[in-house]
Amino acid sequence: MFKGLVLFSFLYLAIFNLYAAEQIRSYEVSVNPMRMNQIAESFEVVKKKGSSYEVYVKEEDLAKFLSLAPHAKLLLKNIQAEYKSQDFTSQLNLSKYRTFSDVERDLGLLAEKYKDLATLETYGKTKEGRKLYALKVSTSKSQNKPQLMITAATHGDELITVEVLFALMNELLAGYGQDSRLTKMLEGRDLFFIPVVSPDSFEARERYVQGIDPNRSFPWPLNTANKPLDCIQALMDFSQAHNFSGSLDLHAYGKLVMFPWGYTKNAPSAKDEVLFKDLVSSMARENQYTAGQISTTIYVAKGSSADYFYWQKNTQAIAAELGNQKVPPFNNIPKIVTEAREMMWTFFEHFN
Repeated sequence: MFKGLVLFSFLYLAIFNLYAAEQIRSYEVSVNPMRMNQIAESFEVVKKKGSSYEVYVKEEDLAKFLSLAPHAKLLLKNIQAEYKSQDFTSQLNLSKYRTFSDVERDLGLLAEKYKDLATLETYGKTKEGRKLYALKVSTSKSQNKPQLMITAATHGDELITVEVLFALMNELLAGYGQDSRLTKMLEGRDLFFIPVVSPDSFEARERYVQGIDPNRSFPWPLNTANKPLDCIQALMDFSQAHNFSGSLDLHAYGKLVMFPWGYTKNAPSAKDEVLFKDLVSSMARENQYTAGQISTTIYVAKGSSADYFYWQKNTQAIAAELGNQKVPPFNNIPKIVTEAREMMWTFFEHFN
């Protein structure tokens, strides 16, 4: 009994320390547009809340932030605090969320089980030596099909995105030859699934990599020299090696589905704007997510994946924010999968 309690305490503290390593505060900010522009230049604006915004602030940048927003309302002293308030064994069930070694194992199992459809590729390594994986799902029914890229866990603390992507990959592969819609979906497209964009931060259960936000690490039209993180550079190289017609980047949270631009409130070209609006509106029709342009739906976000892929190759690049939590209780995952399912299938079917 004593040994069991010691072991449980050790595991609890290990998980607690893992989540406590990165100190990021959450604030609600309501300031004039000019000041908000200044804040958005240096800090991650994660959600629009009526006339105010939720902003993430690293502990070491607190003084700079408070000089810009002295009346900001503190929401969480540590964005990981939600994990500490949960019952680890029955509600959140962190142990059931995949680790990176689980991701590696399960990708291998999918490639083995569906060897006629799925091929596991690596496209680089991270600074800490973890492999970067893409699961290519393709049939030999036709050539010159649209190529689509679906990514998750750009932010390592958004665990729900990985679980949703695995659930839908499994459905899609298992449905081939069994479900007419899924079969047609696969036969008409080549799909590239990247369940973990940022393995080092995902393994640490942290949001950023080396203290940098991965989804502000891409170059953009007004800053072509923005230096990407290692995992982001590898993803950029991977995208340059393919001709992706569309990309879907899964994040959490907010129940949003959005298109470029993020770096400016200016709209894309008139033709592209019509196409984008039609696509995100269709994707949000069933799950009732808010659809719109990144910069006007949340706020200006410079250095995002959607902007980069659209800018570089005119990819129809979409960013989706799943659910209302980055790590919901494990038994809530099926609900988030249901919200994402039709949204993802609609995205695939848009490309013929």
